[in-house]
Amino acid sequence: MPSEKDHGPHTLKVWKGVVVGIYGNDVFVELGPRMQGVIATKAFETKPELGDEFEFTLRGREDGLWALQRREMQSLATWEDMQVGDLVHARAVRANRDGLELKIGPLHAFMPKSQTGLARDERPDVLVGKTLTCEVLEVDHERQRVLLSRKVVEQRERVDDRQRRAGSLACGQVVHGRVTRIEPYGVFVALGDGLEGLIHVSNLAYERVEHPSLAVAVGQTLGAKVLAVRGGGARVALGVKQLMQSPWPEARARLPIGRIVEGTIKRVLPFGAFVVVLPGIEGLLPLGEVDLRGQRDLRALLAVGERLSVRVVSLDATTERLALSQKHVDGRAIAPDEGPADESFRALGDEARALATPLGRALRDALSQRRDTA
Repeated sequence: MPSEKDHGPHTLKVWKGVVVGIYGNDVFVELGPRMQGVIATKAFETKPELGDEFEFTLRGREDGLWALQRREMQSLATWEDMQVGDLVHARAVRANRDGLELKIGPLHAFMPKSQTGLARDERPDVLVGKTLTCEVLEVDHERQRVLLSRKVVEQRERVDDRQRRAGSLACGQVVHGRVTRIEPYGVFVALGDGLEGLIHVSNLAYERVEHPSLAVAVGQTLGAKVLAVRGGGARVALGVKQLMQSPWPEARARLPIGRIVEGTIKRVLPFGAFVVVLPGIEGLLPLGEVDLRGQRDLRALLAVGERLSVRVVSLDATTERLALSQKHVDGRAIAPDEGPADESFRALGDEARALATPLGRALRDALSQRRDTA
């Protein structure tokens, strides 16, 4: 088990946990759904048993487990042995223009207003008379004065709360939330308990979304799949299209290599054009595969919304990439009507095959009946 210094600073919020396993010198504790912690057996007066319940504080996270400390063994430094980074209980005795004067035992301490954790319009004197949990920022042993921060402790506890809530999220889990903000690159969704997720614009739908505001609205409730949880819950990646049936596996059968299909130009860029050939299926028509007809500016040749016939060069359903060409394999330009004509021909072939089946069955039945009568 890693040493205490590996786990980072203490937090003072108390969590109830149940002992679920004891292996060697480690005791494993269930703190809540998908939230487990570990603590050394020496932290207990007597060896705990499975099912025993205790109160703990969190001391950081490592390898997916929370490092725990017994609440009864809270390590608050005394004024005699304080060091920078220690947590102390300090009593606010007086407020002034710059902050709070406090006492830790017989030792004087000061907390700047910016470190009180109060809002800008709140006065520090609302804390006078209260005992506060603070972190030591500076220690002057000669003058026996200490600089404290309440804000740092509160911020850390908020981060730990967020990490605890994020610990209940798992990749692949379906969550619901309310759209709080829309940016050109994606949509922010409030998931409750202070957690927020981001749906990148590319994960809103299989069809290309030009701007997220065209697909969702602020205040709308969405279902989404958790794609990633990073930074202890600071960044939760979500996807809406992952809840839909992907059109790409079907596209593999409908768009074999070499097939000529009709598509609609979605975007025109200097290096090529993006063409929609099936609902949700968009392919790249590179500049080198365009029938330029003497033109150099692609935008002067192709227009958004224009329909044209293209050949399937390659398709990767896994990476959702489709490459197209406006030329035949021998370099000849594909005529605009070749795509619709090819589709009509295939439809006629399918109809002929459908008719051939009952016709062949009728012929076999007639021949069989003739043999029987003979």
